Amino acid sequence: MLDRILRYLSSMIFGWLTMLVLATTGCVISLSSLSTQWSNNLLIDPQLEITDPNLTDGNLETVALSVSRQKKDKSRYFVIKFPRTQSVHKIVIYNQNLLLFKVEYLDPKSEKWKVAHSVRTRNFDRDGRLQSKFVIDRLRLNTKMIRINVNRTIDDRIISKVVVDPDDHVVNVIQRSFAGRYAKFFRVLDPSPAAIREIEAYQLVEKSS
Repeated sequence: MLDRILRYLSSMIFGWLTMLVLATTGCVISLSSLSTQWSNNLLIDPQLEITDPNLTDGNLETVALSVSRQKKDKSRYFVIKFPRTQSVHKIVIYNQNLLLFKVEYLDPKSEKWKVAHSVRTRNFDRDGRLQSKFVIDRLRLNTKMIRINVNRTIDDRIISKVVVDPDDHVVNVIQRSFAGRYAKFFRVLDPSPAAIREIEAYQLVEKSS
């Protein structure tokens, strides 16, 4: 009698374990079928409009330089226009001299530029070299245009001026006393061209089984 009970319990336990394994395997298959992967680089499209062809030529040895909207405008941009509205979830920037910059996109509803990501810290490695690569993921952009808006580069200089121009970027103001009289000096940014070696963009796509 005891043997029958033990055999019955053993068969029940084996059955439960089998069902558990099958259920677990089924969950794994279900999850894997829903997994995603990165697409091919979206910026190899020959129909792209780019401020500098070196920005997306696939060659890390070439360097793209920034442009300004107007001759007197000291803003520095890299602009990429897609032939159609595109979903962008990750951007990779191979850096040459950028310190502070923003990744912006053209909002399709308002037709205004909005900030998707900002790099506000000065990034150097342990050897004191400038960060050579930025991987910006977790983006949810749906746009026809993206741009890199550069605030500072490692090649920029800070110069002193007594009188500033309307388009000068004043970093700080220094007041000093000379013979009982105060003098004011303006520390002004003297921008150099911003430089990037390459930009890549990707979107999430369903992984093929």
